[in-house]
Amino acid sequence: MYSTTPTISQIVTFHSEGVLAHFTLSSLTRVREYASRQKIPIEFVLTLDRADELTKHIVKNHPFVTKGDQIIEVNHGDLALSRNSGVEAARGEYIGTMDGDDYYSSNWPVAALELAKTFEDPVVIHPELCVAFGASYSVTRITDMIKDPFSFAVCLSHHPWISCSFGIREIYLAHPYHRTDLKETGFGYEDWHWNVEVLAHGIVHASAPNTALFYRRKAESMVTTMVSAGAIIRPSAFYDRVEAWAEINTDARS
Repeated sequence: MYSTTPTISQIVTFHSEGVLAHFTLSSLTRVREYASRQKIPIEFVLTLDRADELTKHIVKNHPFVTKGDQIIEVNHGDLALSRNSGVEAARGEYIGTMDGDDYYSSNWPVAALELAKTFEDPVVIHPELCVAFGASYSVTRITDMIKDPFSFAVCLSHHPWISCSFGIREIYLAHPYHRTDLKETGFGYEDWHWNVEVLAHGIVHASAPNTALFYRRKAESMVTTMVSAGAIIRPSAFYDRVEAWAEINTDARS
């Protein structure tokens, strides 16, 4: 299966997940097996960003990892930049982003690929559902700009999408994630910023039916730290082009 260049590169970022990394990697076996049954070559780019020793040991020695995967170590201390490093190392035509303590429906990357190929222009795909567990429990249906009523003004006050995304690699190369610099500048929410930034360049967001992200909520996390610190989203081209919202909306509907 891995004698050819992978179609999909799933980038999974790790920091200090510890034993949770084991659970995530074990669950990704189902994702790999599903892609294999569909005869879709897939690689996993496991990115260790200042990872602690336990997390490193688990990732490097986990039976899930195959010769077709990549393990890269970086010293960013920043989720956004570690994702960019994964994109640079990826060999696939399409990129997917994952976090090292979450779970994903087995059909997620394949369903996202199938949907992406139905569009003539590049599009960012998200899972249809975000099922949160851990510190709190909820089920959220992710906004699909093609099917759902959508106001671009919503992006001013909250993040309509999630960190888990999928699209052709050129999107991620042309629009890299930006460092948060929370302590130095007060900027945060790198995924919110990235999602509206690609939107500003005419790339719409859709969701793949019957797919899910199982998102682990923690009492203390990067998101809760940003909220407590009063972080704000970094300046974006999205906020410079308010007059273009209606045009992009029309394009999405068509």
